[in-house]
Amino acid sequence: MRTPARTLPIRLPPLPGEALDSWLEAMARRMDTALGDVLLHLGFPVRHRAGNQFRGIPADWTIVLDEQQTNAVAHATGTSPETVAVLTLAHYDGRALHMSTGGRAVSRHVLWGRGGGSRFCPECLLATGGRWQLFWRLGFSFACPRHRRLLADCCPHCGRVPRQRARSGRSVPRSELCGNPPTRPTGSVSSGCGTDLTCTSTLLLPPGHPVLMAQDRVMEIIDRATAAFGPYRASPQPTSAVLADIRALGIRVLSDLPEAVLRERIPADIAEAHLSTDPVPPHTGQAMDRPGFMAPPRAADTAVAVTMALSILEQPGIHPAGEALRSLLEAVREELTQISVTSIDNWGRGISPVLQSVHLAALAPSLRPSEYVRYRITTETPHRPTRTTQDVEQRARKIPTTFWPSWTVRLAPPEGVHARALAPLLAALLLIPNSRTSLDQAAGLIGDIDGTEVSRLLQELDDLPQWPDIATALDRLADHLDATSTPIDYRRRRLLDYTGLLPHDRWLEICRRTGTPPGTGRRERIARCQLFQRLSGLPAESLPDDLGGLDSAEFRATSLRFTALQTPELVHVLQQEALTFLASHDIRDEPVTWQPPAALLAGLSLPGPDPAHVDLPRLHQLVRERQHPVQHAAQVLGTTVEAIRHVLDEHPAPAPPLTKSAARATGRIRQQARQAIPAERFTRFYLDEHRPLQQIATLTGFSRRVLTDLAKEYGIPLREGPKDYKRRGTVERAWLIEQYVHRRRTLPDLAREAGMSTANMARWAHTHNIPLRPRGGASHQTVLRTTDEAEALPAILRKALTGPHGRQRLARFLAVQPYPTLTEAAQDLGIHQSALVAQINRLEDDLGQPLFERAERGRAMKLTRFGKRVAAAAQRIRE
Repeated sequence: MRTPARTLPIRLPPLPGEALDSWLEAMARRMDTALGDVLLHLGFPVRHRAGNQFRGIPADWTIVLDEQQTNAVAHATGTSPETVAVLTLAHYDGRALHMSTGGRAVSRHVLWGRGGGSRFCPECLLATGGRWQLFWRLGFSFACPRHRRLLADCCPHCGRVPRQRARSGRSVPRSELCGNPPTRPTGSVSSGCGTDLTCTSTLLLPPGHPVLMAQDRVMEIIDRATAAFGPYRASPQPTSAVLADIRALGIRVLSDLPEAVLRERIPADIAEAHLSTDPVPPHTGQAMDRPGFMAPPRAADTAVAVTMALSILEQPGIHPAGEALRSLLEAVREELTQISVTSIDNWGRGISPVLQSVHLAALAPSLRPSEYVRYRITTETPHRPTRTTQDVEQRARKIPTTFWPSWTVRLAPPEGVHARALAPLLAALLLIPNSRTSLDQAAGLIGDIDGTEVSRLLQELDDLPQWPDIATALDRLADHLDATSTPIDYRRRRLLDYTGLLPHDRWLEICRRTGTPPGTGRRERIARCQLFQRLSGLPAESLPDDLGGLDSAEFRATSLRFTALQTPELVHVLQQEALTFLASHDIRDEPVTWQPPAALLAGLSLPGPDPAHVDLPRLHQLVRERQHPVQHAAQVLGTTVEAIRHVLDEHPAPAPPLTKSAARATGRIRQQARQAIPAERFTRFYLDEHRPLQQIATLTGFSRRVLTDLAKEYGIPLREGPKDYKRRGTVERAWLIEQYVHRRRTLPDLAREAGMSTANMARWAHTHNIPLRPRGGASHQTVLRTTDEAEALPAILRKALTGPHGRQRLARFLAVQPYPTLTEAAQDLGIHQSALVAQINRLEDDLGQPLFERAERGRAMKLTRFGKRVAAAAQRIRE
């Protein structure tokens, strides 16, 4: 500005949505003054042409005003700078258009920006006396919802787009007349073309016409910062991104959609307007060469493009929108050289991730199974991979090569694909969601898996009707693994040395402890293979042959019988063996196995049965009744063999009671008893610790009858009750003196052995004139026996062995050393946990120092330095 703007004597407020040039022209007309004089009055520089003709408002003033110009217009017209600013196209910058470099022009290559000119509604011009809306200058304007008319593109007389050039400043402006230069050389320059634009004929649209609804939606999108309708509801997008999506789809409609298809999908009136041969405005050659890549030159073209695009983007979600887009792609497929997951990148700049998701959903039926999983087609928002190579490698550490049995059972079909073959495929496939990892790379990360076999099995899964739900299950699980930490590092497990897993001597000891027939060798190999598979996550076939690896289908089938043979006791001891093996490799913070939460499968229709629905009591009954119990149970219960195997691994059937037909096994049981309870151990239990046979039976798992035979074999005299069994309740004096006086046993102990009450036993002592010891701790047989022996014991143990049950507590202390927790020790030794804890606490109180560092989360129980000294001394006494 060269001089400060002066306030106009007559002021005229702008209409809502009016353009700057229209407002200034309306003020000039209101004051009956030439436009150039008004501009001079405002202090604007008025430009001249040859012949001293005034030129009007420059086109770029309607695009943007600088701060000085804005303030000058606001001061002269008595309005606010903010009001003036919204009268220029800069008001839409970043939403419906983009300003070019320098900010004085609209980019024609982004968001259908128009370089100049304006469409118009004749009835709006008539109603307002020639006031022009700023919205008409946008590439996305094509209809007037108020008057239900298609906007006019150009002057019906001169055929040019109005307002591409500045109106003459020498005359009082009449904005309803065409201001383009006259088409005849002899015409008046100041008046321009002069055609009355309010008389222009345009297409009248009926109420509810799709074009009118499309224009309403576009205006709503532009007026807001973000859009949240249809597929954008779950992921709202900026206005510019949504308009870029409309433009991208519009390009396909205008460039590739066959005429016959277009007539089927849009109303006939707008189809005729679009397909008509009406002349287009001049200077639109490039826009016609590449339809849709730049702002369509005609409102009918824009209406068709936007209406078709919104018929897709107004669907209630991404997948419905994908179905709508699929029909469009099928219609234009012959026109396009290629349609792939990335071909949409060529449709235009600034496309939103929502449209990319819609495009992926549209391509779903034509995608390969691995792509179907990779792009997460079954999710609410399919998208291209975002996980890095490092993310995928981290996920691989959380996946076993043989997949998790509880999930394999659910995802494996009852027929066709065997679960054993499917497990490695599922493990590899779990690395595909949201990653760029190929199937071969995934197979290499998860284990030594044949990529060709993976592809073949994957194709069989793809043929299943439940394939979409299988893909959903894998996608949910992949998200869960990425978002949470798992307790097992399977990559480390796969690399462990399993040479020392379940040696032969240890297997025999486990069989002795659990009463399990050790078999001829095959059963041991099966147990080792299954333990290896549970620990490593690798197929059982991966165990080296010298360790008993599976080598034939027949041998694998035999493992089903071992599954039925397992008892809770055997499974528990093998679980402890696995923990011991892990501890030997410095792995003390991991469980033996882990399963992903079954809740991730909720609501899915999967091909395999749900193991949770198996009738467990009925299953346990069935597996103890037949020669081939697993297959029989699967048939009776209407499920699969793999489901039965999994349930029995998790919940083994209790061992059946010994029947007459099993009596022949008694010799083997005695042999196991000899190995489990040698003479020294039996002597310590029965003679040194004075345990009754029933307690020893509970502790070792062998029956009282077997223990009686074993005592006779070892030459250990059993304690007898009164010899006169014919007279019930009779106690001989010699026996009572031997047991009570010489052996110092207690009256309750003798009463239990004689099958009578303590009071009755005391009466027999009074009858035989045997003096009774005083009541209390001093009368306990342990005290009586250990008091005399205490002086001969190591000094570190004397305080622990001078009280009642001292030797028993010390024996319990030695027995619990190998266990990671007192709870597991109590379960294995067959005593109540609270009793064991009380005994250990009493022992520590007697000795005055702690013996154990108690177990904590992720750390097993271990001896203190003092506890190690006590254990060494106690072991010397035992030996």
